[in-house]
Formats: sequence, C-alpha cells, structure tokens
Amino acid sequence: MRSPNISLIIPVYNVEDYLPDCLDSVLAQSYTDFEVIAVNDGSTDGSREILADYAKKDSRIRIIDQANRGLAGARNTGIAAANGMYIAFVDSDDYIDSDYLSVMYSNVNEFNADISISGRYIDCGGQTSHEIRPAFTSKRLGPIEAARALNSYRSFDMSMHGKLFLASLFKGLAFPEGKNSEDQFMCYRLILRSNCSYYEDRPLYYYRHREGSISRSSRVNVFPIEASHEQLDYIRRHVPALINVAETSCFFSQVAVYNAFAVRDLEMPNEIANVVLKEPKRFLGSVIRNEDIPGFKKIQAITYCFARPVYKAVYLAKKG
Repeated sequence: MRSPNISLIIPVYNVEDYLPDCLDSVLAQSYTDFEVIAVNDGSTDGSREILADYAKKDSRIRIIDQANRGLAGARNTGIAAANGMYIAFVDSDDYIDSDYLSVMYSNVNEFNADISISGRYIDCGGQTSHEIRPAFTSKRLGPIEAARALNSYRSFDMSMHGKLFLASLFKGLAFPEGKNSEDQFMCYRLILRSNCSYYEDRPLYYYRHREGSISRSSRVNVFPIEASHEQLDYIRRHVPALINVAETSCFFSQVAVYNAFAVRDLEMPNEIANVVLKEPKRFLGSVIRNEDIPGFKKIQAITYCFARPVYKAVYLAKKG
C-alpha cells in the first residue's frame, strides 16, 4: 500500500468542545493525499468517542491511544507512527483553511524547500484577525536566513503549527516531555537542519485563544528561558555567525517570563529572578545591533534594562 505524502498529527486531550471543528477542517482539505494520526493522550471527556465517530467516516484517520504524556509526548508518538514524506501538526482546538495542505505542499515542491510556512489567523471567541508578520515573506530562505526570521519577532515564530516539515528532519530528535514551550526547544533545530524554508504570510491556520489552554494558564511557564539558552548553546557550537540572534532570543524570552509574573502579580522565585533581572543587560548589545529587530522592540529592551518600573507600568497598562 502506497504511503501518503503528508502525515497530519493531531494530539488530543480533553477538547470535546473544539475537536469537531478541527476534524471537519482537516477532512475538508482540497489536497487529499494525507493521513491523520490522532493521538488520544489519555482524554477523560468525550474526545475519544468523537475521534472514533470520525474514523468510521474516513479511513485516513488513525487513532493511537496512550496514557497522558502531554503535548510533547503525543507529538513524539505521532512522529514515530507517521508514514508520510512530510509532517504537519494541528492542535486539536485549532482549525485550518481548506487550502492549507494544498498551498503548503505546493510551496515545498515549487521552491524545493524542506519546510513550508504559512501565516495565521488568531481566533478569540469567534472573532478572527490576521496576525500580520511580513518580514522574510515570499522568498526562499537558507537555514541561516530562516533562523534569523524565526528569531526576528517580525516573521514566523517557533510554533509547530503553520508549518509543513520534511519528515526526515525529525530523525534523532524528540520533543522534550515534561516541559512547556516544547516548540521553542525543537523548531530552531529543524530550521538549521533544513536545506531551505519557504515562508508565505498568507493566513491559512486558525490559532484559537481559549481559557484553560497551556499558553493561557495562570501558572507561569518559565521554560522559555531554558529553551533560549539551549538555542544559544547550539548556535555557539554550530553556527557562531548567529550568536547575536540567539542572544536576542534569550533577552526577549527572559522579558516574556518577567511579563508573565508581572501580569499575574506573582513573586518570582529567586532562581528565576536572578536570571530575568540580571542577565538581559549582558545581551542588550546584541539586541541593539540586531538588524532584524524592529525599533520599538529595541526601545522596549532599553527601557526594561534601565527603567524597569516604567517598563512594568507601561506593560501592565497595555494589558489593562
């Protein structure tokens, strides 16, 4: 039996209210040569039954059941089971445009790329808006230029969604289980392994903001600090020309953690405070010299380092 061109991996955990929208959008794709690997990650609601109903209707859906291992563990299971030449991920509370796979697959072929990347819509309670990130768009990107784009805050980001990957890029790699920000630990490695990437800021992926998701939890996710440090170490060893890019990522990852504590009015543990409050000054020069970082982000960085009470007040005022 011939393998499909694309394996679409959907981790599923207690998303019965959103899963039908996700699966309907997947099965409505204009491009049809794909399989769906739905990893039921120990759901305790009706998600498993919904998957079973859809699998009866469409033989392209395969269900893998496992005890709860988190998003990283579910993705690792899906990658191990994938038969396609390319791999894409859709979170089970998100959904995709009917031409998503068609455009993504067309771009990897037309531009001889290992990774195809799209823009996205943000869905907040049914209200959608295009998250415009125009830098580096509509061009073939070598691994160094793609890594710059990845860390520029003006182009595509570290998320697995909105991307189609050559499956062989994952050989020997795994998402870190037990850690949030698993995408940030993985994406730069795939980018730097690739022959090239192609980014088109055409919104084809619908990312849903919802209460109760990992990214909006009341608990502060401090793993971006570790992930950005890992990227810096990797780049120092393998791509030293990008050190300023990796140091910039460290800076803004630390600021993001500070912001998360500030907006929740929580006190930072000492080991986090020692990094978040002291280390950014060491990376500020890289931020200022980084030509890919927009001016307002540089002003933000200077204010954070030298007028933090002002920075905090402005940030909290913007957040309401």
